[in-house]
Amino acid sequence: MRVLQFIPSLDAHDGGTTTYLQQLTPALGALCELHVCCLFPKVGDPSKIVQLENAQIHFIPLPLSQVCQMKRAWMQLLDEINPDVLHVNCCWMPQCALVQRWFVEWRKKTGSRAKSFLTPHGMLEPWIIRRNYWSKKWPAIHLYQKRAVRQTDVIMATAVEEKEHLLDLGWNTCIEMIPNGIDVKHIEIKKEWHQPRNFLFMSRIHPKKGIDILIDALALGKSQKSLPEDIRVKIAGEGEPAYRKMLEEKACAAGIETLVHFIGPVYGPAKWQLIREADVVVLPSHSENFGLIVAEALSSGTPVITTHGTPWTSLQETRCGWWVEAKPQPVLQAVTEAAALSAEETEQTGLRGRRLVEERFGVELQARRIYEVYERYLKA
Repeated sequence: MRVLQFIPSLDAHDGGTTTYLQQLTPALGALCELHVCCLFPKVGDPSKIVQLENAQIHFIPLPLSQVCQMKRAWMQLLDEINPDVLHVNCCWMPQCALVQRWFVEWRKKTGSRAKSFLTPHGMLEPWIIRRNYWSKKWPAIHLYQKRAVRQTDVIMATAVEEKEHLLDLGWNTCIEMIPNGIDVKHIEIKKEWHQPRNFLFMSRIHPKKGIDILIDALALGKSQKSLPEDIRVKIAGEGEPAYRKMLEEKACAAGIETLVHFIGPVYGPAKWQLIREADVVVLPSHSENFGLIVAEALSSGTPVITTHGTPWTSLQETRCGWWVEAKPQPVLQAVTEAAALSAEETEQTGLRGRRLVEERFGVELQARRIYEVYERYLKA
């Protein structure tokens, strides 16, 4: 089977979706002939992209001003690979919709029986659609996004909640649910646990991530004197400088600037060291289709606090973290409960998290499930 995955960017700084594909390709590429295509202004420049195992990487022009060159390059790539499967990752960029539309054209021209798949990665969640609806989402929906979703043969959701929201949207009802996978076997588990005092947020600095909720929760805890004085929270990630500045000013205005430290983006071994050094990872998002940092933290043996905007109900079921409303008071309650754990209780919580990821979210399992979905629809 020849599979062509499309992703807008493989830049390491783009985070979640790029990391997801980097985790997936070694396992999926062992099952099929795997190609990955992304947009890049300088064809063949390897210095800005992540490395993918078991996959051949291709580039096509990025700017919409070069749409004719982009189409020619894309159609030529389809002719060369003759894929059985096109799998598009992400939404809202016109280029993602265009490669889907041109694939339909190519399929009609060649008589190919290839199938197309789309993984939105949470980008069609209600919270995301409502954000900048009239200025950005409404024009995109009517110009290209709804059509692209409707033209896709199969949508892949990564959580039950996401599947339900996609069905409610009504643009395409052919939906499969396969969680993201993580290469847990190659993730080192921490060697020691402490009574939780060091909390870590690690993700994009973006309004959907709920950092403002965390700041409000800490401010509330300080005013109520319900938190130990030696608690510290590191905010790791990159985003718009203006938004980061606003959050820093918010923390100062709340009088918790000594509790909250913005440390910028962290990658590679330093990222994993930071996760292992944290006592608890916090992801207070409004909306996540998966929340890769949750799986990464659990794989490292670090308990997690996250919110109902993420699909991690299993944290409560397996007692390896907290799954609460995306509001300051519930987040504060979770932080307070975490801070009250002993080192021994933190260790047991962390080890349960590691087992959860091993049993349910191993990347080999998810790659096999994706491949089986490909096979089923190709035979239909």
